[in-house]
Amino acid sequence: MKNIEERKISFIGGGIIAEVFIMRLIESGFVFQKNIMVSDVKPERLDYLKEKYCIQVTSNNSESASFGDFVFLAVPPMQVKVVLSENCKDIRKDKILISLAAAIPIWLIDSVLCKEVAVVRVIPNTPSQIGKGVNPYCLGKYLTEQQSEDAEKLLELFGNAVEIEESQMNMATAITAVGPTYWFPAVKSLLDFAKAKGLDKELGYKLVVGTMQGTAELILKTMQDPDELKLQIGT
Repeated sequence: MKNIEERKISFIGGGIIAEVFIMRLIESGFVFQKNIMVSDVKPERLDYLKEKYCIQVTSNNSESASFGDFVFLAVPPMQVKVVLSENCKDIRKDKILISLAAAIPIWLIDSVLCKEVAVVRVIPNTPSQIGKGVNPYCLGKYLTEQQSEDAEKLLELFGNAVEIEESQMNMATAITAVGPTYWFPAVKSLLDFAKAKGLDKELGYKLVVGTMQGTAELILKTMQDPDELKLQIGT
């Protein structure tokens, strides 16, 4: 992997997922802000990203594809084939293309590019924005050993990067990407309960979130069935 002065990262698509990755890349110090470029069709979105993060922006996907050593494909799934076909000449073999597009298999990306490009597919979850995500990823068949290592190092900035077979991707992301939608309502209910009982916000968050965090760590450390652990309460 190049040193930090030379390292460049680009995004084709500047939506919410791209912004999550940009925030974390800057916070981690993995890349200089001037060495991040984003392309998008919405001028107002580019203006926002440039002003907030002091990064380079362009309305030209080809320019963004040429810029990065790591190129994040962050467009909606229905746009993937068109975007790739229009910019395939700029996605060279020495780059690593990281697809964030849900339900788009690597073979489809390979077929559109029509050349041996290193492709990584990953679906991030919400905690990735603070480096605490659990992000299943799979590797295309054209990555070198060094490229595989570089991709893993990059993805680990966002949390626990778990390499899986692509056949497992849909099931894995149903857990990791959708999972937080089960936890947030439970936390909200307990926070509302704490507030109703007169606890201030800071104390309520400490008690509720701390309990959730400790419970998760207990399950992970013991690997016991949650039903068995539940029986320990009050016995």
